[in-house]
Amino acid sequence: MQILSRLIVTFGIIILIAAALLLGKDVIDINQLHAVAYANKSNEGPSPVNNVMITAGLAALGGLLTGLGVTLPARRPRVRTPH
Repeated sequence: MQILSRLIVTFGIIILIAAALLLGKDVIDINQLHAVAYANKSNEGPSPVNNVMITAGLAALGGLLTGLGVTLPARRPRVRTPH
């Protein structure tokens, strides 16, 4: 169980890091879109809604996996009862 717990925590942390990187990219995209809208230019950029939803989903999945991995029970030694 300990190996599975560490594996789930590792995957969760990797997914959380990926979500944080995507969040940074989304902020840049939204700022560029805001600059285009503020300048009243006719060429609009792509909508960042899909990227934001993917980022939110990845963050939720990463948090769930990390929390699940942390709360998994560790292997406990068996206590032998005397006969």
